[in-house]
Amino acid sequence: MRKNMLKTGLAAFVAASALVSLAACGSGSDSSSEAKSGSKDGSYKVGFVAVGPEGGFRTANEKDIQDAFKKAGIELIYSPTQNNDQQKQIQAFNKFVNDEVDAIVLSSTEDSGWDESLKLAKEAEIPVFTVDRNVDTKLSKDESPIVSHIGPSNEWAGEQAAKFVNDNFKDGANGFILEGPAGLSVVKDRQTGWDKAINSNIKVLESQSANWSTDEAKTVTAGLLDKYRGDNPQFVFAQNDEMGLGAAQAVDAAGMKGNVKIITIDGTKAALQALVDGDLSFVIEYNPIFGETTATAVKDYLDGKKIESNYEIESKTFTAESAKEALDAGTRAY
Repeated sequence: MRKNMLKTGLAAFVAASALVSLAACGSGSDSSSEAKSGSKDGSYKVGFVAVGPEGGFRTANEKDIQDAFKKAGIELIYSPTQNNDQQKQIQAFNKFVNDEVDAIVLSSTEDSGWDESLKLAKEAEIPVFTVDRNVDTKLSKDESPIVSHIGPSNEWAGEQAAKFVNDNFKDGANGFILEGPAGLSVVKDRQTGWDKAINSNIKVLESQSANWSTDEAKTVTAGLLDKYRGDNPQFVFAQNDEMGLGAAQAVDAAGMKGNVKIITIDGTKAALQALVDGDLSFVIEYNPIFGETTATAVKDYLDGKKIESNYEIESKTFTAESAKEALDAGTRAY
């Protein structure tokens, strides 16, 4: 059987780790290369360690994942956190291991700090699927239970922001970057994409975190505009829509609307409408609709089928014209 035969609680499980390791070695199984079917009747129970309330992208993403698993006939146990509380996520993850779910879907608040929990999942032979954000682990491939990652490319999104600035300021420009919370892979990857693509004559006067928040971004941007007014700031790259909308409010209040281009990532309806209205200049989609891909990957793996180690979800970019077309179509889910 796929599940570990020990039926003790998590504390006892940890205390008896030596026995567990021997049992695992004796089984001759490897969750990184071979799927295990842990259900006699063909049904599966999957734990979803989720981020929870965080903005338009997150709401659409987590609803889509839940709907897709329901449609696939897989029981998905949804466990959101609040305020990016990683400890609550770790507790939920470890409880799923103790409850012997068939798989865990992990949308992490932070990319590090997961090694001990991942070891528990590996010992229990529970495959882990990371979605949206990658996890930075010191574990080798053979030591890790992570079998696949599903989500759009954050580096691609950062590259698109840089290319827009390059194209619109061929002679160079000064500006700001509004970042998400420190320590997230999404923040690092979007910055990496920007750094790879940005021209040398584009100067970032300052980068600050506004924690994905519209209100914080408004305050931060207002302070930056005042501090660097003499440097003629011409762009703001906000790493998500909510921060971009806050930056737009600050730019408007400073009487600089039309003189400062604002670029955002996510592609929510609110951002597309702001793009149509001229408050934003360019919106990069970070497509949250990959629930079906996730549910299919999980089911296929548990059914013993071969799956990909990475599923990159296609996204697109929006100008005011294409944003209006998307809104007028009335089919956008977020």
